[in-house]
Amino acid sequence: MTGLEPDELRHRLFEAVEPLKVSPDAYERIRAGVIRRRRMRVPAMAFGGLALAGLIGVAYVVSEPRTSSTLVEPAAPLFTQTAGTATVRTPTSSSVQGGSAGGPARPPATQASSQPPSSVTETSPAPSPSATAGRPSVTPSNFNSAPLPTPVAVPAKKGDIDGDGVDDTPHLSGNTLTVTLSWVGPATVTLSEVASPLTFSITDIDTDGYGELIVQLGGNAGTRTFTVIKLTPARQLRQLSGPPLPLSAGLAGTHGDGFTCKPQTPGTLVVAAGDSTGDRTYSVTSTTWQLTGEGFQTVGAPTSSTVDLNTAESPFTAGCGIA
Repeated sequence: MTGLEPDELRHRLFEAVEPLKVSPDAYERIRAGVIRRRRMRVPAMAFGGLALAGLIGVAYVVSEPRTSSTLVEPAAPLFTQTAGTATVRTPTSSSVQGGSAGGPARPPATQASSQPPSSVTETSPAPSPSATAGRPSVTPSNFNSAPLPTPVAVPAKKGDIDGDGVDDTPHLSGNTLTVTLSWVGPATVTLSEVASPLTFSITDIDTDGYGELIVQLGGNAGTRTFTVIKLTPARQLRQLSGPPLPLSAGLAGTHGDGFTCKPQTPGTLVVAAGDSTGDRTYSVTSTTWQLTGEGFQTVGAPTSSTVDLNTAESPFTAGCGIA
């Protein structure tokens, strides 16, 4: 019980509740209130999204792993490469004993041979002949040899073997010819015979930017013989063989030989051979050879001519810079 008389209670309730009054602008006030609530809803949602993004950022910073200052010893590699062709694989304890810690242990697999179960040896298959057919041979003389550098001029300057534009001078010791190449270092070649004092010329016969070394091997009062030496991609000097080598120059009785490099036909060597048909008159056959790789190939068909040494220059001399 409130302790109030009924009339007093009725009076107070009447004063607390304002009687509803009909007003013409009541609808407009209600509508304005609805619009205000809608306008406030969008900023409230945006503020809520920003607050959520901030909470996610704080959670990432708190949970981000930190770099430990403690050094951890790396695990031993599963495969260990040996010096030969075999690959030794060292199994871990879990692979031998079975599952993870606390799991049941598995018995080791039965070994077919007497090797201990602690290691398994795998032998790599040998490469097929087709896979190694295009590989260059590796010898102590060309092991780790870099390819020849790009020549500075094509054809090479006379006197330049390694293509750097600087003259290279050969030296003879017995039958061993040594050339201190200014770009790629020293190189040697041993000949079966060589004339002394050394007679040579360096000219780029095949116009590849690297000069060939033409060296006199021997000779007599009438005829001299020469060979051609080339610098290989392995930075070695190699004596070429096969026709038309050795080259000959001079007259011996009724026969004559000679050779020359033709500037108007780069990369070719013309070899002349003739026999006497009268007083200093010779029937001469000239064959053009082209140096390709490490050998000579004929170019076209041989040509024939008659040369009178009384009036014409002799074709039976050494050319290509030989004195």
